[in-house]
Amino acid sequence: MTRRPIAMLALLLPGLACAGWKPVDPSKPVGPGKADFSVLLPDGWLYDTSSNSLSASHDGIGLNQISIAITAHKKAFKEAKKESTPKTTPEDLAEDYIAELHAGPNALNDLVVLSNEPAELAGKPAFRLHLKYRAPQSAGGAQMESVTIGTALETGVMLATYQAPSIHYFDRWIANFDTAAGSLSLSAPPK
Repeated sequence: MTRRPIAMLALLLPGLACAGWKPVDPSKPVGPGKADFSVLLPDGWLYDTSSNSLSASHDGIGLNQISIAITAHKKAFKEAKKESTPKTTPEDLAEDYIAELHAGPNALNDLVVLSNEPAELAGKPAFRLHLKYRAPQSAGGAQMESVTIGTALETGVMLATYQAPSIHYFDRWIANFDTAAGSLSLSAPPK
């Protein structure tokens, strides 16, 4: 292969990797088509709403990611074999979420709870967990941190999560996540 086709391939691959991802307009709320929530995402990020959830990233999924989803109560903590209800307290949701992260084939390595505090999400009482864990070796084994804010709704458990490597990325973008989570609304975005 000559240098020219290699150079062209190198230019095309980033675009292919982000197929379906759109740039954020920070003045317009976005949300997935099949879920009734919307959020204002940070400027300069890309987002994807092609599933029943929303994912956003500034530097790439492995480097920083905001994800927001509503999972049916029966499926929310499947690996931990626990069920939530619309009346499950934020404290119990936090315990069930931690149990879920410890369970099953995708259990997190070296999971440490740095904080577990009351919070609010979409105007509802919620939990806010700050966690530290090690990514799987197959993903590089980096020390990761995440903040998850969760609440019980009539239709399921809503989780808004920010995750990034502890070094450089976590502290750099956590304020953007907090702002986005604070803008979360339980209504579809305007068309």
